[in-house]
Amino acid sequence: MKILMRNQKSERWKLVESAAYGAEAELQSLLASSPSLIPVDEIREGVSPLVVAVCEFGLTGSGNTDLLAFSAEGDIAIVECKLAANAEIKRKVIGQVLEYGAYLWNMTYEEVDQRVNRLRGKSLADLVAESIEDSEWDEENFRSNVQDALTRGAFVLIIAVDEMNEELSRTIKFLNGCGNPAFSFNALEMRRFQASGTEILVPDLHGPLLQATKPKGERKQWTEELFFQSIQEELLPEVVQVISDLYKWSVASADRIFFGTGKGKGSFTFHYLKDRKAFSVFSVYTDGYLCLNYGWLSPKVKPSVIEEFHQAMHSISSLKDIPANFSAWHSTEIATAFLNQPGTLEQFKAAVESLGHRIHSEE
Repeated sequence: MKILMRNQKSERWKLVESAAYGAEAELQSLLASSPSLIPVDEIREGVSPLVVAVCEFGLTGSGNTDLLAFSAEGDIAIVECKLAANAEIKRKVIGQVLEYGAYLWNMTYEEVDQRVNRLRGKSLADLVAESIEDSEWDEENFRSNVQDALTRGAFVLIIAVDEMNEELSRTIKFLNGCGNPAFSFNALEMRRFQASGTEILVPDLHGPLLQATKPKGERKQWTEELFFQSIQEELLPEVVQVISDLYKWSVASADRIFFGTGKGKGSFTFHYLKDRKAFSVFSVYTDGYLCLNYGWLSPKVKPSVIEEFHQAMHSISSLKDIPANFSAWHSTEIATAFLNQPGTLEQFKAAVESLGHRIHSEE
């Protein structure tokens, strides 16, 4: 393929010369610094641009991915870089990327976040927030969607190459054409050219583009009506009653009730608000689980406040096994915590209200 360019003030066309990558690390570095170059929106409908990429993300039992990248909405891409000169570009790299997906599958958000923190010195959420600088960005929605992708294995798998070959192209078409996997598998050809001090990239995707039908579990904005319609269809009537009680009390007691945009399940979250900050206390999900959001509370309140709240949770017999890990999110089944446990729901409400008094009274 020839590429010609010219200055608009000149009539002469110049041949743009191919600029080879010196090593695979050079291609990896290019994509790590500018993950938005990876056109994931052309691969799967509804996927947002990638904003953060982590190099050499280790997967126990497998190895290190070249890049693990995330969108602000919680989409996940696994990227492996290979140059045409590398013999692994034909077959071995296919197995590598699939293996990385297999070992990432079913990890928890907390496990991923801890490894990102070790590699980059910051939490995953902080890295995303810095990359987009959007005050309206919803961290809770991000975390929920990342966890959903991890659970379903709904990854965008990409092999980034400098030059495509027929064997790799055919294998990728086969993988995507047979069956309906949760993941998407594509190759990204990143040919590079230069002329007169100008560098040119020509991204070219190989694989199915923009799936004709949206993948299962597409995101949606949950509402009160949709939330209760879901739990009435999925949960036992007595569990629905507990959630209804908790929701009505939350509406009266919280500074804000936030409905999520999760793919597989809906949620509402109890927030206190102070000085333009949201304090996320707990979330209730349509699968019948309640999550204590210690991981969001602890960076925003004094250690004594989160410790006091934890002790109040521990005093409730059905919640006494919740660990004192304040950087995590702890889930418990609502049926186990509150059904046939007289007084526990009222104890829970009192503990949350006490936390609210502390938050609003702290300087």
